[in-house]
Amino acid sequence: MNRRKSPRRYGPFLLLLAPALAGAAFAAEDPRAQATALLSKLTRKPDAARLGSEPIAKGQAALKRADQLRGTGDQKRAGMLEQTALEWAQAAELLDKTAAAEKQLAELQAHTTELETKVFRAQALVEQTVARRARAEEALRKLDEKGGKP
Repeated sequence: MNRRKSPRRYGPFLLLLAPALAGAAFAAEDPRAQATALLSKLTRKPDAARLGSEPIAKGQAALKRADQLRGTGDQKRAGMLEQTALEWAQAAELLDKTAAAEKQLAELQAHTTELETKVFRAQALVEQTVARRARAEEALRKLDEKGGKP
């Protein structure tokens, strides 16, 4: 007898899966909240506000336009503008992170240059010491050839 699989077999699995999916949907913040939080965080950092002034301004402008559209009842375009504001905020955040990484890179390059200079000087000192030793050994050999008396 060929029976179809009954939905009862998957019932417990679906009962466990439904709250997890619902929790994931509620856990994701809306773009407006994310953009607002990100923009406020960036405006508090002087370097980020200076470097990302244009994307921050565009993000804030997009949020204002979204408010205006929500006021007129155009929810779809307001949501799109909030997503745009989030993208501008993320762009400003990336600029800030890039600037921080470049600053760290410059510090590492300066430290590397300093270490290379020290290594070069150490090699020169070792070469000078080896040359002095060779000259001293040569002078000692000449003294031994003369009979050991200076």
